[in-house]
Amino acid sequence: LYTMGAKLKKGNNMKRKIFKSYKKIFIFESIMLLLLILNVYNTNILKLYRLPIFLLIADFLFFLILGFEKDNKRLKKEVTFEVFICTIIFLLFYYIFGVFISFAYTDDYLTIYGIEKIILPLLLTIVFKEDLRKSLLTKCGDSKFLMIYTVLIFILIDISSSLSIIKINDSYNIFLFIALTLLPSISRNIFATYVSKNVGTAPIILYLIITTLYEYIIPIVPNPNRYLKSIIDFIIPIIMLVRVIKVVDKYSDKDYEIERNYNKLRVAYLIIPIFITSLVVYLVSGYFKYYAIAIASGSMKPVFDRGYVVVVEQVGAKYDNYDKLQNGEIIAFKTEKEIVVHRIIKKIETKDEVIYYTKGDANPKEDNYAIKRENIVGIVRFKVPFIGYPTIWLSEI
Repeated sequence: LYTMGAKLKKGNNMKRKIFKSYKKIFIFESIMLLLLILNVYNTNILKLYRLPIFLLIADFLFFLILGFEKDNKRLKKEVTFEVFICTIIFLLFYYIFGVFISFAYTDDYLTIYGIEKIILPLLLTIVFKEDLRKSLLTKCGDSKFLMIYTVLIFILIDISSSLSIIKINDSYNIFLFIALTLLPSISRNIFATYVSKNVGTAPIILYLIITTLYEYIIPIVPNPNRYLKSIIDFIIPIIMLVRVIKVVDKYSDKDYEIERNYNKLRVAYLIIPIFITSLVVYLVSGYFKYYAIAIASGSMKPVFDRGYVVVVEQVGAKYDNYDKLQNGEIIAFKTEKEIVVHRIIKKIETKDEVIYYTKGDANPKEDNYAIKRENIVGIVRFKVPFIGYPTIWLSEI
């Protein structure tokens, strides 16, 4: 009984110690979160060259509060090698892809000014950030809440400078922020979190240094459209994550045969968000032939209502399809303030130009303006109910 009591007391003491540790981590991260939120409203707090200093101080303070944890040396070598090989292969294919999408010349950053103001701050930010991430995740133990909280904080570190300039009353700017900044950051931080938690800092630091700094060191880089670049930045960390998971499973103490049974399910979970994100970016970017638009009014009832998303086939000289703009077609066109989706009711051709007049099906009168070809976005081809509401709500905040 004495032995059982001693063990029970020891177990209770351990639980209290863990809870106390979790509490310290939560308070520490909440203070970081507060500073990051303040930085959204005043970017002078954590400018590029101040961010590594902030991360270094945070890393040092965390070390004083909760101590230091070592990497998993048994896996570090294998995972670092895998990450390095995959990163180099990606860059090779990316530059081969540049043959088809063209290249762009970069500014000369290999100067004293460029190294001091750009390259060195970025390098130090990567090192200090990943060391802090590893320390936080290691001390989080099995607490899923703290791990998710940690991931959110590091996403905010990545996007805080972009948040400070986004116009939340402009749905297009919100979309650009989500597609070009937020989604790649989420993908990158999920990958970094898994590697830091299961292996350590070396593989992810190597990956980030290569993928972040090559644009400042190599004088010529591929020049994809920014939407295509966002898809690449979102997908590559997920592909890397799949590769690292396989290496960790192979060298872990778990039964590899059991783990292998879940591989197909993991791949399915990863392919679905990649497909959905790629499809959304494809449709909303306006860079390709089809373009998605959220409907914010009920002027086209009963054909479609507020909250619908319509997919339009773009028209223009590029597609050589102006002949499709006939009476009765529902078109999307640009006005001074917004994109309107109404039906063509009259088409007038002159010697110099073609003028279109439109009307919303639910409106009693036709629109009080004429539309020229250069203002037309495209012809409505498909409609999907309800999924446009998030965009509308964000634009009305």
